[in-house]
Amino acid sequence: MGIKGRRRQRQRREQQQQHILDQNQHSSDETTCETAEFSPSSSSTSPLLSLPPPPPPPSPAVEMPIARHILLCAIGNPGALLATRHSAAHILLPHLASTPLSPSRRHGGPTATGPALETESLSYTTTIFQSTSFMNLSGPAVAKAWKTFKTSPGITPLNSLLVILHDELEVAVGRAKYKKGGSAGGHNGLSSIAASLPDVTIHKIGLGISRPKSHERDDVADYVLRPMPHKDVERMVETALPQVLEFLRRLGTGKLG
Repeated sequence: MGIKGRRRQRQRREQQQQHILDQNQHSSDETTCETAEFSPSSSSTSPLLSLPPPPPPPSPAVEMPIARHILLCAIGNPGALLATRHSAAHILLPHLASTPLSPSRRHGGPTATGPALETESLSYTTTIFQSTSFMNLSGPAVAKAWKTFKTSPGITPLNSLLVILHDELEVAVGRAKYKKGGSAGGHNGLSSIAASLPDVTIHKIGLGISRPKSHERDDVADYVLRPMPHKDVERMVETALPQVLEFLRRLGTGKLG
């Protein structure tokens, strides 16, 4: 091969090598661009990094108060014994009727509607029943009133409560005590009601009449069958009545019992 031939061959090899170098450089530029596009340091944001934040957890459900229907039964003794300590519930009853529980109609006793609370769109009803039976025989009369009450128009049996208003030896005059269920505690009127309504939860509001110094049975009987002193009546109306109303409000709105 002559000098010219060898020169042309060398030129072709140089051209081929330059062409290969140019291709490698172009491939390296493309790879660099792709890496920059998906790099976290790039100004371009990956779709995975732009997902919206998860929604906040749902707020807890707000427990709504329950509107209830109350049958409030006052028990004691009738006739000449109506003004005795044992009939404290009967003595308080006229004062209950002059409160927000003012009677609106008759149903075995006046029916009254509790006032709507300022912070809750809710009202409850209280039906007042005054037993005319003797204390120790209160059960049948209260059972009949309860049966009539539950079948009255507008009354929901599942949301109905039986509340007994009675005298309470173990509580001081001017105080009221609430108790749900449980034993009668030696109170013959409550024992009679429990026997007549064995499957009913009985809510009790006891009006304090205080216990005498003597715990002898005859002395206690004589004490409760004496007329309630005027000063004790005044104290019961002044301080126990607001407590009774508060118990009824809490029972009626489902916050008690």
